[in-house]
Amino acid sequence: MTQSATAARRDSFPLLDDVIVLADIAMASNRPERIVPMLVEGLRGALATVGPLPSWLMATGTDAPVRRELYRSPQFGYQIVAITWATGQGSSVHDHADTWGVEAVLRGQLEVVDYRIADRQGAFTELHPADHRPLPAGSVIGLLPPHDLHACRNVGVRATAVTLHIYGTRLDRVTRYTHVEEALYRPEQVRLVSV
Repeated sequence: MTQSATAARRDSFPLLDDVIVLADIAMASNRPERIVPMLVEGLRGALATVGPLPSWLMATGTDAPVRRELYRSPQFGYQIVAITWATGQGSSVHDHADTWGVEAVLRGQLEVVDYRIADRQGAFTELHPADHRPLPAGSVIGLLPPHDLHACRNVGVRATAVTLHIYGTRLDRVTRYTHVEEALYRPEQVRLVSV
């Protein structure tokens, strides 16, 4: 993303400046087990004043959620991404490539199902749901590997959902788990695309 595109997005989405300040402060602790809780708590407070979202952030895709990189820290290397989910859109089961993350719901409601790996059988992985969390607007969750395997879905009947994600490093590849049968999934590395 060019610096002018980043500046334009920051101007039309003022919350981004607050998130960058929170992330920079949290990164000073230099330990994910401290960074993640600090960001979760800080974002909960910041989301109370989120206000209306810019129209470019509300635009959905027809086939899949739209992923937009908003910022990448030149000093600390973390990445801020927004994902816009049309009604019913969701992700497959996926990990976060060994980086920590924080996810916040800005608009709408997401459903998150956490999974745990029960067994690996050759080219397949046996996964079992471990937790189910409805996340209404204002919710914030933290992800610390290896407990970061989940699937997300917009459960709103008519509402677009928008989420904000902060990752410890640039997240452009993840392991996606494709359901094969019963509890068996096929893992594969996939490249994430941002607009």
